[in-house]
This record gives sequence, C-alpha cells and structure tokens, in this order.
Amino acid sequence: MSFIKPTIYLIKEDVKSGSEIFKVKNLSSDIKDNFTVFYRKSKRNIPDWAYFLNETFDVSTQNFKNSSSYAVLTITVSGRIFAIPLGMGVHLLDMTKIEYNFGLRAAINSIPKNEIRQIDTTKPELNSQKTKKLASLGTTPEGFEINKEKDILRGIVGKISSNLELGDSLDGKDSLRLFKNVESLLELEKILKKIHTQYLSKHYQKDYPWLDNISLIRDRALKEKLDKLLVQELKKGSLEELHFIPPVFFGEDVVNKDFVFSTGDRSRLSLKEKYGMPSMIDWKKDIGKEERKKISLENLDNYKVHTLGENGKENSWLLHRCLAWETAIQEEKFILSEGSWYEISPSFYKEVSDYFASCVADNNFPTPSKTKIKESDYNKEICDASKNERHLFDLGHELAKKRGLGKDNNEVCDVYDSKNRTFIHVKMGKSSSTLSHLLAQGSYSGVILKQEEKILSQFNKHLGDLGLDPLQLPYTPNSYTIMYVSVIGATQKKEIPFFSKVTFYNMVRKSLNFAGYKCIFSFVLLPSNV
Repeated sequence: MSFIKPTIYLIKEDVKSGSEIFKVKNLSSDIKDNFTVFYRKSKRNIPDWAYFLNETFDVSTQNFKNSSSYAVLTITVSGRIFAIPLGMGVHLLDMTKIEYNFGLRAAINSIPKNEIRQIDTTKPELNSQKTKKLASLGTTPEGFEINKEKDILRGIVGKISSNLELGDSLDGKDSLRLFKNVESLLELEKILKKIHTQYLSKHYQKDYPWLDNISLIRDRALKEKLDKLLVQELKKGSLEELHFIPPVFFGEDVVNKDFVFSTGDRSRLSLKEKYGMPSMIDWKKDIGKEERKKISLENLDNYKVHTLGENGKENSWLLHRCLAWETAIQEEKFILSEGSWYEISPSFYKEVSDYFASCVADNNFPTPSKTKIKESDYNKEICDASKNERHLFDLGHELAKKRGLGKDNNEVCDVYDSKNRTFIHVKMGKSSSTLSHLLAQGSYSGVILKQEEKILSQFNKHLGDLGLDPLQLPYTPNSYTIMYVSVIGATQKKEIPFFSKVTFYNMVRKSLNFAGYKCIFSFVLLPSNV
C-alpha cells in the first residue's frame, strides 16, 4: 500500500482559502471531500551538466532528462487550514502565510522532557548565533545546557508516547514532521486533529516555562509594522529612548577609528564630520532636520554608519542595525537589537530590567583626560586618582603586563580597589560584543579565584609585591565586590541593551551572587568634544 510521511504546516488564521497560500498563480487543483490538492504539471528537462558532459563525452543529453514534482495537499480541520507539501511542493508555498513555530509548539507539547534527541537554538546576540545539538539518548533541556534566559528554541526532535498514535518521534520547527507512514486521507485527517490539539495545549508551560520569554519575530507583517514605528521615531527626532550602539566598538585601536554618518547622497565620507563615540543626538544634528524628514520605510537602508581608519579601511552598517530600541504595541513588548526584532514576555522584561536597575551604582572615578583614550590608559588614570587604594592589573598597560594569572596569563581585573575590596572591570563603549566580553571577564575571574588555590596564591603574591595585604584565607567572596564599568560618550544614556541586561542577570544571579559576591554596574562619561 502507498503512504506518505507528512511534513505539516499550519496556515495563519486570517487566511480563509487554500488557494491564498501560494506564491505562484495558475496552479492546477482537484477537490475530494474537504481535501484539495494543488499542483504544477511536471516538465521533463535536460540539466545543464548534461550539456557540459556532452561537449567531451559521446553521451547524448537525451539520456539525462529529469523532472521535479510540485504538489501541496490542503485540508481544513477544526476551522484551520493545514498544508502538506509533496515532492518539491514546499517551493510553491508563500511562507508569510504559515504559522511560525507551529511545529515546535506541537512537538514540545508531545515530547517528554527527558526524551529530547536534538535541539536548534538561536542566541539573540551579535550575528544571532545558531546552535544545533544532537544526543544519542533521550536528554533534558538542562542536559543540552540551554541558557533559559538567553537561548531561543527554534527546533526540537524527540521520542513521543505511543498513546498519541503519531508515530514514535516528532521533528518540530515551523513545520511538524512525522516519522510515521500515513496510508489514507482519513488517517491523515485524524492525525491533524490530534496535532491541532497538541498545538493548542499549554502543557509546555509546566516543563518549559521559559519558552515564551524571548521570541525572534519572523512574521513579515509584524516586522514591517515595527519598522514603521522605528521610522516614525527617527522622523520625530526626540530620540530619548533610541540608543546608538554599533555592532562593534573601539578597543586599543580607538585612535585610528572615527564614525561617520551617511544618507545615501553619495557624498565623500572623508569630507563628512567625524565622531569618536557618537550618540543619536549627534546623528540628528549631523543629517539635519530636512534630511530626517525624508526617512521612510522604502529608503531606510540608505541611512548608514561607517568607521574610517587612518589606513583607509572602512566598515559600514545599516543605521537600523546600529540601534537599540524598546517599544510596545498595546501590552506586547518588542526589542530592536542588532537589526532584528524580538518579542519579550512583559513579566520577563520587568524582572530583568528591575534586577539590572537595582545593581546600577555611581562611582567616584575621574573623567577620562580625552575623548579618545585607550582602555589601559584610562585604567591608569583611575589608579592615579587614588594611588593608595586602587592598583593597576590591566595587562594591556606596560606597568601591569606581568600581573597575569595562570598559564594562560589571564587578567584578574583591570583595577583592584584594596580599601573597598572591589575588582573593577572596565570596557570602552556598550556594544553587545563589548559588554559580553566585559561580563564574561568579571564572571571568569570571580569564579576562578574561588575555585583555584594556585590562582588565588598567585594573585596574593602580586598583592604582596605591591605592599598590600593578601586576600583573606579561606577566601570568602561575601567580603568582595565585582564592579563592571562602561565608559560611554558624553551625550549617551546610562543604559545598556536589553540582551546585555539578560547576560548580566544570568551571570550575576546564577554564578557570582551564588558564590557570594556583590555585583554592581556603573558608567563613566567621556568628556565632551566641545
């Protein structure tokens, strides 16, 4: 008997007819009861490589005729349209008409927590890191080391109970793939009813309550709606909540970098005004009121950000890829980060934001001596402002390059405040990549001092060489503070991107606070360019 192993798509609720789900027109169709099959008649073609072979070999191209089959089966079940592509039929579908994450939701409601065999995740950071992990035996999300505050689950494969009568396993992403032979349309209809029930279930909230914290928006209509809100905000020009954060920022080579704005008018970049660490106020002033009013959804990509170096090298990004913005539509919260839109659970957003706000503290550090200053030079200035209390451990500075720890010569911190028992970590700027490095540095050194006696002894030796008392033994982190410092432009807001707050929340709450450290976040403003 013939059979199929279906891959199933759920069509969006506002689509009323199966004929609306295709990106091509004039498809043939046939109806049987409440099923409709749409198809494109196959044509026999000779592939290009056959002509390539025929130029050298005595082989007729007629021996290599092939054809591709395109068909899509649709059925309405429980008031919703389902589509099952056959052959190459998936290429006929207009993917803006499908329900995103349908397969994931149905699968995660069906696969027991300890029977996951494969997961696909996306991390909402620079370049949207994607990971696929495979296990030979049934595994839990914890076994896959999912970061529940940061990872977006995009796909799942696992074993299911025989009681569901859906086969022995499911593969869920936007579509749902069954590993089961389906031998009739009647059987298919029964299966789709069960799958729809699994999709609607809230069972996943018991084992996967974090699943709804963050979701990458892939719906084209919603993305366009959010982009329109962004355009309105740029045209309005108040820009209080819109932050300029380029994908990369400056480090030790800061003196060779300048930021330049362009509007697509083909003006020479070298003749434009240059900024060391610009804000949206600088952008607003640079392009002018009349140019800002011209921004539209259609020409948004014309507005760009560039970095210029003394060696003539240039990097460029679309302006909206350099923006961090939080907005809302009714009760739904959305974040623009690295050029992508995300929907954030309101409760999760409040939890993370409140936690970060509770950790922000002022400092008495000096204003940097110049707008373009190396990180290591500013750390020296912090120490010079309080010579008997703060001590340089930034390996990038000549005076501290021998104060590394372990065989890898790692930094314990940039500055150690012996009076207040504070490990100070400093970074220039607040791009996602910069803050990720900053937070990871503080987490690593805090944990390794607690875990490795040899590392602790080596640090104590450095303290002794400076004439300072060693850390108390046994080492108790409860007596010490880890301080993260972001040095930002004079007009920039004392704020960081939401996903950097999530990283802070995750590292500090789960690791450093657990170890006993108090952790705070602070800002330093560069002097004005004026």
